[in-house]
Amino acid sequence: MAAPRPHADQINRSRRVLLGALPALAVAGAAACGSGSTGDGDGDSVEKVREKAGPPPRPADPDGAIAALMEGNDRFVARTPKIREVADIEVLWTKLEVGQAPFATVLGCADSRLAPELIFDQFVGDIFVVREAGNIADSPTSLGSLEFSQAVLGSKAIVVLGHSSCGAVQAAFDDATPGGNIQAIVDAIRPGIAGAADLDEAITANVGAVVGRIRAKSAVLADAERAGECRIVGAVYDLASARVRLI
Repeated sequence: MAAPRPHADQINRSRRVLLGALPALAVAGAAACGSGSTGDGDGDSVEKVREKAGPPPRPADPDGAIAALMEGNDRFVARTPKIREVADIEVLWTKLEVGQAPFATVLGCADSRLAPELIFDQFVGDIFVVREAGNIADSPTSLGSLEFSQAVLGSKAIVVLGHSSCGAVQAAFDDATPGGNIQAIVDAIRPGIAGAADLDEAITANVGAVVGRIRAKSAVLADAERAGECRIVGAVYDLASARVRLI
């Protein structure tokens, strides 16, 4: 027999208990970061942690959106991520119906080592993420997802994010024939990396090719970029250093 479902009051009580514990955990996390602490040796107070976190990014233009992402990556590299108020978590649990307003979009590879929210040190709701092996945008559904983020949600920047040691690009570079639906990924990457001398060059070339493909295949995004409403840029994430490099 199925176990009885918990009463709503019990669920709310559990949430409140967890929420009450989060400030202490946040302070402990900040102290553990070492260089991120600005306290007197005992770690930051909850108030200092909240002050340091500040409000969510609300850049006014595409350049500001890209700058906010790169500043977030600087924090990630330095192991000094922002810590948001507990109230932000409460919004996720109780006010999901209010919608979303991501300031930027990241088209990233499906590689499990690539997590845009972490890499750019952004909170849930800050960035719209589309992921596909090889960070390609070849299908109408992938392109449609990117268009939705800009035309409907107001995203001000689209970042095509490749990464070092990309297996999808490696397969295309090696002229591999994996078969199945995986072959479609390799086939989509191969033309854009023709002439690359090594894998690193191929990864960068693939990012550039995808940026060009988005502009060529999406009139919505190309028009928005021409109007100054968004920017489409390429970047490569280095797994070893955690650093994002714009190209």
